[in-house]
Amino acid sequence: MDKIKIIDLKIKVLKDREDNLMVSFPYNPQFVQKIKTIKGHRWHPGDKYWPFPGTNETLERILKVFEAEEIYIDPALQGIVSDLRKKRSGVVESELSPVLEDLRREFFSRKYSYRTIKGYLYYNRDFLRFVNKQPSEINDNDIKNYLLYLAEEKQSATSTLNHAINALKFYYGTMLKKKFVYEVRRPRKDKKLPVVLSKEEVAKILNSVDNLKHKAILMIAYSSGLRVSEVVKLKVEDIDSNRMLIHIKGSKGRKDRYTLLSQTVLETIREYLRKYRPQKWLFEGAREVDTYQQEQRTRYL
Repeated sequence: MDKIKIIDLKIKVLKDREDNLMVSFPYNPQFVQKIKTIKGHRWHPGDKYWPFPGTNETLERILKVFEAEEIYIDPALQGIVSDLRKKRSGVVESELSPVLEDLRREFFSRKYSYRTIKGYLYYNRDFLRFVNKQPSEINDNDIKNYLLYLAEEKQSATSTLNHAINALKFYYGTMLKKKFVYEVRRPRKDKKLPVVLSKEEVAKILNSVDNLKHKAILMIAYSSGLRVSEVVKLKVEDIDSNRMLIHIKGSKGRKDRYTLLSQTVLETIREYLRKYRPQKWLFEGAREVDTYQQEQRTRYL
């Protein structure tokens, strides 16, 4: 009965007489790709299994790689597996809070943006959980293995990998002064051509929008090259009709800048202001406003 159960399971982790590990599973390209991320991987074509050294580190890595899959664990390994799980949930998690708190305080003292802080904290937390080590024990191989895990298992994009590298370099390089972290190479950027719409296609998109407010948003974003986050933060006074410029405040990297304002967009904005009468933000939700206040705000336009 036990043998039938083992055959039905997808992945088996067994222990041989010499205390080595044997991993086997029915052919699955994804499983093969995952197991090749484990150091020391080999394929035994005769008995159709993957042999590994019987170390706790290797066993933990195998469990991590296949954590989302159904696994049969050799009863002889159950005690070790139990200890590894306790260590993972206890020692490392208890150390995460002070580490991340120090990192968070450093970010805020340097006035990093909320989005940057959130991303950097995420990757540092995920990295420590992945390697299951204290920050003082981290070496270059740990970082390389984590980046390989992101690239191969998570299928992360180049921009994601670079974001993770930046997060790790800040903590281990800038804060802990680890020199090896600066030797980590960044992946090559994907060379993709942007999709450029023709004038006719842009005109069709804008003409298909009946709502004046939505049309103004699309026009100002396209003609001035603004991010969505920049459009929603625009105020009425940011539209400089005298110099035909738009003042972008606190953009990416907390930087201010000016961008061009076309005459066509300005006319659409003026029409939008007369109809919607926003008070503070250029694009607000619908509400009743005082006509006199609106006239004072839009006078210079």
